[in-house]
Amino acid sequence: MRLAILLAGLLASLVGCSYPIILVGSRPGPYIPSIEKWVRSDANAEQRVQDSIDCKGDEKGLPVESRANLEAAMQPGEENIKLARRRLFHNWERCMLRKSYQYIGKCYLDDPVSGARPACGAP
Repeated sequence: MRLAILLAGLLASLVGCSYPIILVGSRPGPYIPSIEKWVRSDANAEQRVQDSIDCKGDEKGLPVESRANLEAAMQPGEENIKLARRRLFHNWERCMLRKSYQYIGKCYLDDPVSGARPACGAP
């Protein structure tokens, strides 16, 4: 019974979220891979990917959320994996900044999530 209620709620939320898309169609925007939002004057695309990998990231410009990387980002006694993921992401950004990259993506300083990113000026 609980599963049926959960599935009905999930279906309702999905239909509700897709309603504007049904009316006007999807709004495709230019997709820019995360790695391309990091620039350095003397770095080409291959160097940028290698620097991301050196910072425990991947070729797309995101930190690798492997078990080893997440465990290294967790603090003693911490059980919330979300905090470790955020710390891992911030560590990746700090590493890219130390390699003299600049973030040219969007920063929303009034948003607590975006405003807390090292790429957006947070420590």
